[in-house]
Amino acid sequence: MRAITFLFRSTLAVVLVAGLIWWLAGPFFHMPTLGVALAVEAVVFWVCGLLYTEDYPHHMTTFAGMTVLLGLLSIGVMLPFARQYVMMHPA
Repeated sequence: MRAITFLFRSTLAVVLVAGLIWWLAGPFFHMPTLGVALAVEAVVFWVCGLLYTEDYPHHMTTFAGMTVLLGLLSIGVMLPFARQYVMMHPA
């Protein structure tokens, strides 16, 4: 129950901050906002795995899997933005 409460509160904080940044940022920066929010959420799952694996050993794969999944999703979201940014600002 403590892990679920931790995940709920931290995810709510990430969503609120990302929503505010999404609203304040211009349309060019919507993708990096989403990518960074997914990366932070991956870190939240990683920290949850570190904190609660001893209490919930049967959820260790869930914490690790969600960390990897959200990290890869973050990279997948950020790659098109990075390509677009590099094309607009060549070296």
